[in-house]
Amino acid sequence: LDEVQALVLLIGLGYQALAEYNLQRDETDGNILSVQYKKERLPGDLGFDPLGLSKGKGSDIKGLHNIEVNSGRLAMIGVTSFLFKEFLVKDPEI
Repeated sequence: LDEVQALVLLIGLGYQALAEYNLQRDETDGNILSVQYKKERLPGDLGFDPLGLSKGKGSDIKGLHNIEVNSGRLAMIGVTSFLFKEFLVKDPEI
């Protein structure tokens, strides 16, 4: 499983980089390394919305984005506490 993990991580990072490149390609300044900020775009918003939660009456894109960011932060806290308990405390109950 360790051999597959690196491959999956590289494929995921490559896909994310390709999606960001496709968004940057539409810029008008001619420099692919610069970033043109658009007011309607949020960081990490690549247009993937299969359930259509960001469209329609009463949709709150910024609110959905903030919920996603806060959920990610909570997940990072959970993983950090698990790793702390696993590697530093050496709790035998886990």
